[in-house]
Amino acid sequence: MTISDYQVGCVIKTYMKSMKAKVKEKEDAPTQKPKDDVAAISQEGMKKVLYDRISEQTVERSKKYD
Repeated sequence: MTISDYQVGCVIKTYMKSMKAKVKEKEDAPTQKPKDDVAAISQEGMKKVLYDRISEQTVERSKKYD
């Protein structure tokens, strides 16, 4: 089955019209600022994460010279 240039052009025009309509809807809608995610980590948890990262880096560096 062959597709003509005219058919491709019509599909592209329809796609562009629908995209313009979506953009216009977003512009017309009241803008709401997205809420920021907040992560609360205890001091012990931060220490554990820090020590884990340090140990991983140390192991990687020691393997580099083997």
